[in-house]
Amino acid sequence: MKNAIHTLKLLAAVLAAGLGACQDAAVEVYDASLGSLLRPSAVKALATDSEHIAVSWRGSAGAFRLEYALNEDFAGDVSVVEPVEGNKYTVGELAEATAYYFRVMALSDKTGVSSSEYSAVVTARTLTEPKIPNVKASSEMVYTTSPWSVTCTVTMTWGESGTEPEAISEVRATPTAGGETLLFPVSEEEAAAQRTAFSEGILTDTEYTLELYAGKKMRGACTHRTVPGPVPALYASAQLDFTTDPVSASAEIRWELYYVSPEELSEIALTRKGAETPERQVPVTPADIAAGSATVTALAPGAEYTAALKSRDGKTIASSEFTTPEAPGQDVIVVRPGDDLAAIISAPDRQYETVYLVAGEYTVTADAAIPIARNLELYSDDPARTTISITKNFQPEGTLEQIILRNLRIECSTYLMQARSDYDIALLRIDNCIVDLNSGATGASTLFNTTKGTATKQMLHQYEVVNSIVFSNAGQTQNIVYGSASGSIGEFEKIVMRNSTFSNCGRGLIYVTNTADSAYEIELGNCTLYNVSSTGSNALIDIRMAGTANASGRRIALRNSVMWFGSTKGYQVLRFAGANDGQYVPKEQIDCANFYHFAAQTPAFGSSVYNIADRMTPYNGAPADLCEARYDCPYFAGGRPVAQEMAEDFKKRYPRRRALMEELAKLG
Repeated sequence: MKNAIHTLKLLAAVLAAGLGACQDAAVEVYDASLGSLLRPSAVKALATDSEHIAVSWRGSAGAFRLEYALNEDFAGDVSVVEPVEGNKYTVGELAEATAYYFRVMALSDKTGVSSSEYSAVVTARTLTEPKIPNVKASSEMVYTTSPWSVTCTVTMTWGESGTEPEAISEVRATPTAGGETLLFPVSEEEAAAQRTAFSEGILTDTEYTLELYAGKKMRGACTHRTVPGPVPALYASAQLDFTTDPVSASAEIRWELYYVSPEELSEIALTRKGAETPERQVPVTPADIAAGSATVTALAPGAEYTAALKSRDGKTIASSEFTTPEAPGQDVIVVRPGDDLAAIISAPDRQYETVYLVAGEYTVTADAAIPIARNLELYSDDPARTTISITKNFQPEGTLEQIILRNLRIECSTYLMQARSDYDIALLRIDNCIVDLNSGATGASTLFNTTKGTATKQMLHQYEVVNSIVFSNAGQTQNIVYGSASGSIGEFEKIVMRNSTFSNCGRGLIYVTNTADSAYEIELGNCTLYNVSSTGSNALIDIRMAGTANASGRRIALRNSVMWFGSTKGYQVLRFAGANDGQYVPKEQIDCANFYHFAAQTPAFGSSVYNIADRMTPYNGAPADLCEARYDCPYFAGGRPVAQEMAEDFKKRYPRRRALMEELAKLG
């Protein structure tokens, strides 16, 4: 009995299982009462490659409808294949590595019998095909003169040598940040060479996603940021016009067009700051176009302007802001070329401290030194337009609050300044000047030289050389020197040399001898030092103090500069001569950061006590990187002492179509 019961339970379980199977299949099994075809069952989808999926199913019908989409609920776009005869179909031209969803319907061709319901939804993902390797891109600016154009051209390469090239038919370039996709066809020859170039519509300084397509199949990609391209630019330099009464200003407006044809130029509009409408509208003439510049007159002195270069359709091609110089006030002496500048400066009864030089050339011929016994500010608007040639040096004397030389080009026969008597000068500043010391000669020349002479007290509190270029052909050049070893009592408190270039410093940059025991500070920052100590074994900074009592107050800072020794006699950076400890500046009182020296020149020091070589940085370059020629040195290191960066900074300051001309020269 027990066995019989067990058998019945087992049979019941089997029947239940079978019934369940039938109930699950009932959705798929035809019921005559429904009046429709059977719903396809056992639907399967299998990816065969990167763009094909094979779909199969069970069902009895003359034809089927196959639908597929990118989402499970089939919302949005739905692709339909109909009719499908048989129980399988391979869908093609699909996107790579993409999931697709499929469903099938049995189609009825019998009257009174409807098509089936959709089958269950199945999904499959296309395979990932190995992409073409080594997809790379580069870009460059391409200049042409006929027709006038500047374009940004992208060159793409791909594949490997020795492998069969694919039949690439198209490049798609899409800005990574969003925007229109550009399409560029690839010829059979380019596909075979695995190289193509394109430019139409390509923007400069823009990152693109670049894709290679073989038909509709994406076969490789890379990203590339195009080169920064030149844009139309305007430069304005203003100066005072002393031919008018009252004094007015004029401005030279220069332009670089690049993408704009010169024939499109119409006018220059000048608008005062705060105004809504232009103050002046000056037509651009054919002569202006040929010169690449125009001069605008009758501007207000001391005013801020915006200059806008306009096209024929009224659009602004380029613009620039500039400020005209202030007209000299009533307390300023105005000097013109031909005036006796030496007499004006040295006059004991000189009425004003400030002396303004109208742009031009000044020749100062004197049999003796030109004394400066009163405060003096000698300046012009532009060192490129104002030159002073002096046969004798200036000679400071007495108690002075300041001597300032600004915006001047000065050509010296020997020294710029030499003091031989008592002086007490609060400030001596050389600002934005180009100083040619003893050009073409071989004798000693310096910016400031002091000898004892009849003096009993010589003090310079602050000496600044900023934003300037100082150079010489002289074999014994010192850029600042306090007398000879036999006769100097000159003292100083602070020397600042900043944002400047010093070239051909025959006996170093700073050379101080026989000075009294005192505290002092030296700051050298953002400078280019070319051909230092070219004629002797002197150090970059060479100081010989008389005592040690004030050694704790001495400070030296060397920052953001680069130097090249023009001699092989020692490469000395610092030297403090004296028999007693404490006459030097110890390491802890020396601030050295981003101070570069040429790698082949190991810096030397007068003593290990102040050896700071471990704080200096070698530079692997060539001296020519610093100065291509005597006048072609960058004005400023700009806080970036690497030579190439200095060169780039110089190019930005004086473009004058330089980059364009270089490219045009390549075209012959």
